[in-house]
Amino acid sequence: MSSAAKLPSNSVLAEAGADCRRKSQLFAETLDPVFGTTMATPEKITDFRAGLSTYFMGPAVFFVADLLGTTYTFSRDSERIARSGLDLIFVQKTLEGSDVRTVNGETMLVEAGDISIFDLSRPMHAETQYCRNLTLALPRHLLFSKDVQNDALHGLLLKRSTSSARLIGSHLRALFEDLADISQEEAPAIVTATANLVTNLVGPQVADRSLPSPTVRGAVIMQIRRYIEQHIALPDLGPDHLCKMFGLSRASLYRLFEPIGGVTDYIRTRRLRAAFDMLANERHRTVGEIAYACGFADISAFSRAFRHQFGMSPSEVRDMGGGMPHARGSADRQAATSVHDWLRIVSAL
Repeated sequence: MSSAAKLPSNSVLAEAGADCRRKSQLFAETLDPVFGTTMATPEKITDFRAGLSTYFMGPAVFFVADLLGTTYTFSRDSERIARSGLDLIFVQKTLEGSDVRTVNGETMLVEAGDISIFDLSRPMHAETQYCRNLTLALPRHLLFSKDVQNDALHGLLLKRSTSSARLIGSHLRALFEDLADISQEEAPAIVTATANLVTNLVGPQVADRSLPSPTVRGAVIMQIRRYIEQHIALPDLGPDHLCKMFGLSRASLYRLFEPIGGVTDYIRTRRLRAAFDMLANERHRTVGEIAYACGFADISAFSRAFRHQFGMSPSEVRDMGGGMPHARGSADRQAATSVHDWLRIVSAL
């Protein structure tokens, strides 16, 4: 298989050595859209290892994590949910070790062989000192068609003694072992088949499960964010419009978006991000057409805001041939950014 046909991938490994601190920071930065990550200072640096490999499979992202030698804490709170905007379901197989996880106010032990599922639009907290796991990040539409069923997935734990856990786990392990030979063309069908397998095997547990109370703030803000993405071209897209559409007071709307800088700034940032993508990929459209398509009525105001956001003009982005705005940073930062972009792409499907 040619290198161009292989799955895009990224790896970071922090262990004893001169660049251990830098690689540890990169490990945490790569996971930043998903978790706030902290690592305690290792008692013995020679025992420390924090590895993360990531593969972009088109409609999914596959993670391989290897954690050893200190205490790792992973937290996803309401602020991170709002800031990241990731609407994904994680299906995870623990290969070795364990972690203690708090979901829906319940603390559980996840051990080797277990399958755990969690929803990135809902909070969770986990802590481990030693763990190796495989995780497949899926858009929820590939799983159940009804929201109430997908809502029941958060915090679902299939113990290793169950047939469902063994079958899903065997499939994820086989998928991991075959990643180097899976082409970009093959990946979507494989992802869909995997999602179908998970759906069919967890269906009985979902049907019997007592549904947890939804996190209202996380659910509402995700709905609003999806609406903004789908209606980015509306000139009147703003606080008044959103309050009317979602039956919220201005005070309630402002409280929802306060952790990520406010609703007005969020809309402007998303419009500018959409404009960047169009400038990079839709070269047949003029700068003015793209500005209007992203809700900007004044081209001069658009150009000023764009330069302030990305440090370059719309024309310069067009001339640079579609590189991402963060691509001028270090190679490490580019690698972390790639993972962030993969998650954003899958979440938008």
